[in-house]
Amino acid sequence: MKRGLTATLLLLPVCLLSVCLLVLAGGTAQAATACKPERKVEIATRGGPAYGTLQYHRMAPLKMKEVALTFDDGPDPHTTRRVLDILDANCIKATFFLVGYYAERHPEIVREIAARGHTIGTHTWSHPNNLRHLSLAGARRQIRRGFAAVEKALATAPAADRRRLAPFFRFPGLNDSKHLMGWLGARNIATLSCEFGADDWKRISTSQVRRRAVRNINSVGRGVIILHDTKPHTAAALPGIIKDLRKKGYLFVQLTPAPGAREMAASAHDALISPVAVAKKDVPELRGTQHAQAAGLPAAQHARADELLEPARSVQ
Repeated sequence: MKRGLTATLLLLPVCLLSVCLLVLAGGTAQAATACKPERKVEIATRGGPAYGTLQYHRMAPLKMKEVALTFDDGPDPHTTRRVLDILDANCIKATFFLVGYYAERHPEIVREIAARGHTIGTHTWSHPNNLRHLSLAGARRQIRRGFAAVEKALATAPAADRRRLAPFFRFPGLNDSKHLMGWLGARNIATLSCEFGADDWKRISTSQVRRRAVRNINSVGRGVIILHDTKPHTAAALPGIIKDLRKKGYLFVQLTPAPGAREMAASAHDALISPVAVAKKDVPELRGTQHAQAAGLPAAQHARADELLEPARSVQ
């Protein structure tokens, strides 16, 4: 009896390790969604408010020592799943601001982000560095096509996962415009900026990303951070960022739209987002000149349209 008990006790760490490895390897959507966020923070979207004190007067309703992780520019087939695995292992739910161009090419990753319980916002169709450099029609088209591409990617997902697409938008490079913010507001789409970043879009080391993220969060004490799930050094730094912040007593919260926000945005005139029950019509695949023309880009940039998918500036 004692020998059997000893063997069982010896096997327990191995079993626990196996469970952890399953989560780190991706696990199942069911296992991922079993992790609950430490707190959900509801974001009001009526009239298109703007959040993020790096640019605006309003902060998302976070308490001191609360931080919301947000990731821009994905989905990326090389790094996004690694970021998802790290978040699962730490029971953290984040917000992913997806680029429509990539969502169309990797719809399975979009569905995985939703299935794992994260919030999804949009970040234009092809991430032009500054929407103010486009015509108004071209800038609006960029935003509309970004939402449409993500909806298309989620069209075959369960209703609960389709609902993960929130009426949230983030401007590339945080380069907003009063006209576009008013246009979004009329459709009850909130603009989300941030309180801080980590300069992870730059060519800096993993340790620098980690230090800058923790330093910048500490300087404010709460808020939304922008990271990029397209960057390998961000994925490498993320476990350390989480560890350092938890040691300092921070909680990780999930941004979610206020109840009824999706329905309110879907019922707006000339809506940018559909009701959950309605699948968005197909987004045609465009390449080269066609892609650039649809994005409203100047003719001189048509041949290099795919090179425009880069963030514009540092977010301190």
